[in-house]
Amino acid sequence: MYFELANLLAFALIGVAFVALNLVIAKLLRPKLRVEGDKLEIYECGEPTVGQAWVRFDIRFYTVALMFVVFDVEVALLFPWGVIFRDLAERGLGMLAFVEAGAFIVVLMVGLAYVWARGDIDWAPERPEGGDPATSDFARRSAVRVAGEGEAELALAGASAESNEGGAGA
Repeated sequence: MYFELANLLAFALIGVAFVALNLVIAKLLRPKLRVEGDKLEIYECGEPTVGQAWVRFDIRFYTVALMFVVFDVEVALLFPWGVIFRDLAERGLGMLAFVEAGAFIVVLMVGLAYVWARGDIDWAPERPEGGDPATSDFARRSAVRVAGEGEAELALAGASAESNEGGAGA
């Protein structure tokens, strides 16, 4: 028993020593770089950055990405089902396999209907004609998601007061 534990300990120590040794060798061999000139230039898209990098993205970006992943996984799981469906049908399990795949699709469609009904897929919800942009449903939902319930009410009250002051002076 102790021999197996000693083997495990020796293996762990050799692994840690290997990683540490490679890090030390890499630090000694790599060139010393100074960050100046070309290193500070724009790299990827060619556009200068504006503002801070830590900007809150709208939740709709994440919702759309998550929906893409869900439906991508659905398609990826339906391909193998389609491949073996003929074999299952020959064994007499075709109806069971069909019902299982249908239930899988129905569960995903219920999720899609829920997200759609909540309006999370709508990129720019319509606001009523002549409505104040600061008090629209879109502004209210965005403010609630970003600030929280209580702070959103204060932010909306301030925004509508500013828009009223700006309209009164014109």
